[in-house]
Amino acid sequence: MNDISHSFRYTFGREILLRRIIGFKVFILIMFLFLIPSRFAFAYRPFVSTDAAVAEKGEIEIEFGLLNVHMAEGIDKITVPGLILNYGLMKNWELVGEFDVQVYGKEEERNLELEEPALFLKGVLYEGILQGRERPGFAVEFGVLFPSTVKGERNAGLEGIGILSGKMSDLVYHLNFGGELDREKFALKGIWGIILEYPFEQKFRLVGEVNGIFGQHGFPENTGMVGFIEEIRGIDLDFGARKGLSDNISDWELTTGVSFSF
Repeated sequence: MNDISHSFRYTFGREILLRRIIGFKVFILIMFLFLIPSRFAFAYRPFVSTDAAVAEKGEIEIEFGLLNVHMAEGIDKITVPGLILNYGLMKNWELVGEFDVQVYGKEEERNLELEEPALFLKGVLYEGILQGRERPGFAVEFGVLFPSTVKGERNAGLEGIGILSGKMSDLVYHLNFGGELDREKFALKGIWGIILEYPFEQKFRLVGEVNGIFGQHGFPENTGMVGFIEEIRGIDLDFGARKGLSDNISDWELTTGVSFSF
């Protein structure tokens, strides 16, 4: 009887937590859509990879993850929010800061963790389609991976990637390739990613991504994502469903958020 009561309280408590989180994030979304005077949305959710573009000098771009849910055996982790801030330092260069806040972790994980904090410098070395040119563009991004509070990731690391953005007919692509010295053991790993965007209407895009991490030891960690981005009142609203493609990473992730700039 005690086990049944404990299970009921756990399930009921989790449902209340989920409802409160979703309700709060819906409120924030409504506030963004109707109260914030954004003039142009150009941040880049819901991808893991990125594009060969940066914020204009003096401009601030915000990518706000309203809700990320990771699922393997039920709900394993809830992240609210995921935040990326981009600030235009000068022509073709920006500063990028990011972090996630885990608010729920299953079993042994703590319910409040700071995940993936990092600071990067990103620059466009060769202007392309995202700068109004009829050619592919190339950018670089490099920076520091700060320690997180997650067990096993409490060391600092480094990361650097190159980004190629181009277009084939109406299909826009962004290719990422680079490497990192991770937070766990400062071990060298390779990073890659491919983003595809297809516009159906002027303000609606279907998007997809495949990306991964690989190293000398262990199995590669590859994932795929499909979703959409829609511009509403100058703000980009996004949704994506991500699936692990490797034997050692087969879980699902659902993510939704908004992006805007001022």
